Amino acid sequence: MRTWQHIVSRLFVIGVALASASASQAQSTIRYVDASLSYGPIPGFDYRLLDLDGNGTADFVIDSTMGITTVLQANGNNRMLAFANWDGVALLNPLPASVPIGTQPPFTDQFWTGRASISACSTIGCLGPWLGVRAYAGIEFRIDGAIHYGWIHLENWDWVNVGNVLGWAYETRPGVPILAGAVPEPSTLALLIGGGVLMVWFRRKRNERRG
Repeated sequence: MRTWQHIVSRLFVIGVALASASASQAQSTIRYVDASLSYGPIPGFDYRLLDLDGNGTADFVIDSTMGITTVLQANGNNRMLAFANWDGVALLNPLPASVPIGTQPPFTDQFWTGRASISACSTIGCLGPWLGVRAYAGIEFRIDGAIHYGWIHLENWDWVNVGNVLGWAYETRPGVPILAGAVPEPSTLALLIGGGVLMVWFRRKRNERRG
């Protein structure tokens, strides 16, 4: 019995080590930040700084200080994916999951810009591509002068300039595209090892019940 316990323990340790190593390796490729950050035309919520890489400097700002509009504003040379409204105003493009974000915009009507509207509201109603939508904003920003691609997960209400930042992620490798919604995942090998540990444990328990 002790032999089986020893084997299971060793397999568990190996599985944890591999999972930790793979998670660390995945984290070095894609960095994901889970957030819960509300924005809107309310004091304290109307100028939200987004420091994506945690270096103490804001990379983007969600600005609702005008009251009737909410915009995503890039700092420095950072940019976001947008498309033009009928009057030429840049609108932040809501991307579904798995859309590639890189040097070339994924769709022909998109372009990179430093400022784009999320929504606009007045006494007669609201306009904008994010009304009642939860999606991803494609972004390009700099870390130590190198270009990195990422996404910001947003949800916006459908009747007012209010919403939430749900999180963001970016490729830590300069110039490497990322898929909208992509997050770090453990390697297949680590998952197989973890599954193997459980299989050995359950098989041992079954044999013990049989005597």
